[in-house]
Amino acid sequence: MPEDRKLRLGGLWKGQTKSGETFYSGGLGPSLRMLVFKNNFKEAEKDPDLVIYLAPAEDNRQRRAPGKPDSGSELDEFELPG
Repeated sequence: MPEDRKLRLGGLWKGQTKSGETFYSGGLGPSLRMLVFKNNFKEAEKDPDLVIYLAPAEDNRQRRAPGKPDSGSELDEFELPG
């Protein structure tokens, strides 16, 4: 794809859950947040290495200071499907 045809969606910041799992998160507009985790349920080579989740971003905007990357502290209540 030519460089001028790429669409930037945002950026991701590295974080860590209380249990020590590394994840990446970032905003997709004012009301949507993307979370990227290692696929801990990978059983076959064809399964993805990373899994993307979407979550509401309202709480995220209230908990962090303007301009400061997301710390991931609100993930305490985020449940991964399994």
